[in-house]
Amino acid sequence: MAAGTVSGSLVHEVRPGELLRLGTPRDTGLHLRDGDLLLVAGGTGLAPLRALVEQVAAAPDGRRVTLVVGARTFVELYDAIALDKLQCAPDWLTIVPAFSHDPQADLAERGDALTVALDHLRPDQDVYVCGPPPMLAGSRLRLLAAGVPADRVHLPHRIRRQTTAPERTSPQTAS
Repeated sequence: MAAGTVSGSLVHEVRPGELLRLGTPRDTGLHLRDGDLLLVAGGTGLAPLRALVEQVAAAPDGRRVTLVVGARTFVELYDAIALDKLQCAPDWLTIVPAFSHDPQADLAERGDALTVALDHLRPDQDVYVCGPPPMLAGSRLRLLAAGVPADRVHLPHRIRRQTTAPERTSPQTAS
């Protein structure tokens, strides 16, 4: 399965026959603050950042938002339909795709999401990054090195897996 198609936890940790319970999304700890925003999303990390964009859209207050969405190729772009709808927003929102492995992408769109986002970084922006663990791993250090103050760097809280054993069902044999 292509990277980013579904959660790695579902692909690698859920076994056939396990009962899977889906519930409400967990709080990522990414909460909207005042001021302009630079949002950097990779894969399903787009969902919580899209929620921030929708929150700004509900009460526009003159802030500017740049949303950089990363994918390996255009075909692998997560939730393209929602991105198209967001693209119709007024001029306060700029959406920038970032393609790490797509030779057809424009030069300005080539590279990993954080690298492309740093090209759009402006002073006084709060920077939110949400995506897969490899994307998040060095993002705080890269942002600090680029001059973003620590209090303006926002990463999701680490989501811990439940430690309870999954419920399993076993077929009953007739006697």
